[in-house]
Amino acid sequence: MNLYRSDGIVLRTRPLGEADKILTLLSRDRGKIEVVARGARRPRNRLAAAAQPFSYLKVLIFAGKGLDQLSQAEIVKSFGFIRENLVKMAYASFWAEFLDLLLPLEEENTGLFLFTLAGLTVLEKAEDPVLLSRAFELRALQYLGYLPELTACARCGGSLEGAPGGFSPVSGGVLCASCKDETEIKPLALSAGGLALMQRLLTADLRTVITWEVPAALQREVEGALTAFLEYRSEKPIKSLGFLQSILSF
Repeated sequence: MNLYRSDGIVLRTRPLGEADKILTLLSRDRGKIEVVARGARRPRNRLAAAAQPFSYLKVLIFAGKGLDQLSQAEIVKSFGFIRENLVKMAYASFWAEFLDLLLPLEEENTGLFLFTLAGLTVLEKAEDPVLLSRAFELRALQYLGYLPELTACARCGGSLEGAPGGFSPVSGGVLCASCKDETEIKPLALSAGGLALMQRLLTADLRTVITWEVPAALQREVEGALTAFLEYRSEKPIKSLGFLQSILSF
């Protein structure tokens, strides 16, 4: 039998037949993997409690010819408080979906695993997760190798001194004032303050981000830039983003 152990965070679950689930895990040492949890849709099944979104697990997996099979799962942290809070669940669902969309299968990314675990830990305690999410999005993009250009013009490489020309997902980041009219698609508005906030979020401790007080206008600029960039990189709409936005609009 070809068995292996790992740690994993449940990014996604989907039904398989009448009783089983397919779990998408962000694992510590194998990157994104997909495993079948037999019987996990039955409430009394030994894997049912572990097969929940965002759970942090220690797993024993049997590698077969088809999809790997989840043999054992120990819950290290369930992050139940996230699932019990609608706003936090919406943010965690958004994080999990864009990670699932952007991560290739079985490409080790231990740094991203540890960072995601840290992000969920802070999210569980955060009173207002808005800036936390912006910091998570930026740092996750960095671990994925998709970080937008924030230190020079993404189009010409020139200086960003003074007011930037905006943010262009297609060009790959911030544009200088000279390049803002050179793109086919009009760049999104991004002020010098918005750019400075993005640069600060990229290096900040997640535990301190949730204590910051930032003008709402700057938060909206950064949110618009990052969500547009994530959807551009994902090459499809992020479904949970609409759910998150509908929750926040109430």
